[in-house]
Amino acid sequence: MNEKPKEPSKIRFLHLVDHDGTIFKLVSLLSVYPDHKVLTSFSYPLKKTMQNIDKISKNKKAILILHATGNNKKVFYKMKEDIIKKFKKAYVFLHVSPTHFLIKNRRNELDNLKKLVEKYNVGILVYSNEVKKEFSYYGLNAIPIQVGINFGSRKYYNDESIRNQKKYLTTVCTSEEGVYHYIKGIDIFYKLIKDMGIEKDGLILGNNSNLFKGVKTKKVSQTNFLKYLKKSKVYIQLSRTEAYNLSAIYAKRLKIPIIVTDIEGHKDNVKYGFRINSLKDAKKCLKNILSNYRKSKIKKIVDKNYRDSLKRETLNNFRNSFNKLLSS
Repeated sequence: MNEKPKEPSKIRFLHLVDHDGTIFKLVSLLSVYPDHKVLTSFSYPLKKTMQNIDKISKNKKAILILHATGNNKKVFYKMKEDIIKKFKKAYVFLHVSPTHFLIKNRRNELDNLKKLVEKYNVGILVYSNEVKKEFSYYGLNAIPIQVGINFGSRKYYNDESIRNQKKYLTTVCTSEEGVYHYIKGIDIFYKLIKDMGIEKDGLILGNNSNLFKGVKTKKVSQTNFLKYLKKSKVYIQLSRTEAYNLSAIYAKRLKIPIIVTDIEGHKDNVKYGFRINSLKDAKKCLKNILSNYRKSKIKKIVDKNYRDSLKRETLNNFRNSFNKLLSS
């Protein structure tokens, strides 16, 4: 849903969002600031949304941020050149890695983005230095943005009834499309817990797929997502590619042990473990966590991730990353 009207002359950042899932949840957090405006292509009437874009574009200080995954079937992304031309300065915020482009057969879009950069001096934004490095191989010079959330985790963590009910081994995939099961490594997660004989403890949050026998699946709201996540013994995401992992931020804030693949976005996202390179490593790591759940070494790593997230992954830092663009 599009947010309440704001005075166009006061807007410094106009965010255009085509995706109503994780990307919208993240970007919409910025709408609490008077100088950030978030518009979506899925809040109709679209005609009125386009009129709003035209009004804001007349403010020459307004910077356009088009949030994208390279899907040229999405409304704003499909119209990107026409929209970008309206603004003095524009950026495309890529919420996925180059590997994601390749898996989704969008290699040509990387070339199209390069042409867009050259033609209109468009900036490219990404989540982290590791992802910036990956895009540089395709001729795209990107600027890392530190994302963050506004999340009062203390009320969850200090609830003894919740802390004593931890029972799930949780992974997340918010799409039932097969390619996303592959991207998010749900097949590897399933093999991990099946090989260890602990399928009954497994939980896939985000969809109702019946492909993984013996494992619970739940398609949930953001509120219920946190309810299930906070009851998890371990958060596991064995993705084949990630630009950044928003679920990992929540897991860190809830002081839940994390096991993720040692790939681009996870390197900046989960700095202090546990990052793994193989299924064998994942089994060893999970066994260690489950058998020593309350041991000081595990707690120290969990606490280190928690403190790192509190310091870096804040909504204020998210906003400040955009403010730096004003002087670039």
